Amino acid sequence: MHSADWWWLTQDRIPIGDTVVPVICASDETLLKNHSGDKQAWPLYLTIGNIHSSIRNRPTYAAYVVVALMPVPPKISADKSTKAEQNVLLEIKQRMLHWMMRILLEPLRPFREGEDCGRLWDCSDGKIRKCWPILSVWLTDHMEHSNLLGTKHKSCLRCTVPIDKLG
Repeated sequence: MHSADWWWLTQDRIPIGDTVVPVICASDETLLKNHSGDKQAWPLYLTIGNIHSSIRNRPTYAAYVVVALMPVPPKISADKSTKAEQNVLLEIKQRMLHWMMRILLEPLRPFREGEDCGRLWDCSDGKIRKCWPILSVWLTDHMEHSNLLGTKHKSCLRCTVPIDKLG
């Protein structure tokens, strides 16, 4: 990640001597069948890009931390509700998801040009540095990506190809 153009361009936008801390989030809706019946949870994981990928991607090093276990609302039964009720419940689910994300990610509010978002942090070498935590990557599958963006699951986020024309 440290060789990406994004990192260099971002580093050029902050004061000299400060450190970019690329925040990487990951989420995956999980069935907790073996632990608590048929309950579901949506864990939100967090790590930083300053940790080398050979360490960050090894589960034994525990470089990812669970920030939250978000609730998963029950699925909407098509045969027990009207289309209008389904639309209302879907809207509530979407708003709840975005409200939770806003609360959880508030400390990582977006980097704005000219705004001082840096924070003093104790580093592993014993020094105190001014660090800029910036949300840079969100790892998820297509279904969750669609939920986070509020788009339809059967649509492409890059083009406008109709569903019947997709391969």
